[in-house]
Amino acid sequence: MSSKLTQILKIFIPLVLGIAILYFLYAKTDFGELWTNILGANWYVLLFSLIFGLSGNLIRGLRWDLLIRPLGYQPRKSNLIYAILGNYAVNYALPRAGEIWRCGVVAKEEKIPLARLIGTLIVDRLFDMLMVALIFLLAISLNARLFYRSMHEFDLPEWLVSPLFYVICVISLALVVSVMFLLRKNYAVKKIICFFASLWKDLLQIRRMERKMRFVAYTLGLWGSYFLYFFITFYAFDFTSGLGFTAGLFIFAVSSLSMGIPSNGGLGPWQAAVVFGMSAFRVDLIQAKAFATVVFAFQSIWTVLCGLFGIAMFSIKSEKLKKQS
Repeated sequence: MSSKLTQILKIFIPLVLGIAILYFLYAKTDFGELWTNILGANWYVLLFSLIFGLSGNLIRGLRWDLLIRPLGYQPRKSNLIYAILGNYAVNYALPRAGEIWRCGVVAKEEKIPLARLIGTLIVDRLFDMLMVALIFLLAISLNARLFYRSMHEFDLPEWLVSPLFYVICVISLALVVSVMFLLRKNYAVKKIICFFASLWKDLLQIRRMERKMRFVAYTLGLWGSYFLYFFITFYAFDFTSGLGFTAGLFIFAVSSLSMGIPSNGGLGPWQAAVVFGMSAFRVDLIQAKAFATVVFAFQSIWTVLCGLFGIAMFSIKSEKLKKQS
């Protein structure tokens, strides 16, 4: 019963969270005006932008291949790409389940231990986190003048500017590390330590990677594609076409950070992040909501269609191999 309850909670909590965010975001919205702004979109520009979403996921599959090969395995690149595409479709049904699904199907088809693939997945996500952090810092630095002015226009919460807050954060981190050390023989703590030790071991494997510069190039190409996937949509609307590169970079960074919140394909947190980011550049609230609504809908449909294609191709290839064997 507890296992079933856990599964139910994993499905419904992210969904309820996303719907709740959308409710508060769109409460008191004039939907007639919202629809008028939506109808003003250039659908050809939106369709063109989808190419870069697909190319980003293709590059992610090629980059994953570079992480697996130092472990001594030679997976088929097509299988990795199909798994990546399916990953994102599964995430719409069950947040974060897509990552485990893609490792599972590749482990089965390529005869690679699941634990090793999960290790490469974590390394893959660590590099993504690093890129998002770098993009966010770049966006902040390029928009420093705007944020400096905003800080003078709006009072920040006292706790955010208080040195005590940061002292408490450091002390809390030190306490966590100390407790982990003192309880290092505890079963749960040992599992956590083993997890990080395994992760560190997989990170060290990257040193054996033969094509490090290709990995860097794939990482830059991947995130460059994702940025264009988002930024090109600015030109589908009159009210965002003049925002420019630096504004696009900041809003993209904020929307990428929001994907860390578990929800069905970003439903709720993504729209809220985009509206928040656009409000920093004085975009009208109803227009920002129209942009977030259209772009999320377009990209979600595209992601699911590509994902279903990937899952179907995986199934077809698997059936062919069974018949041959």
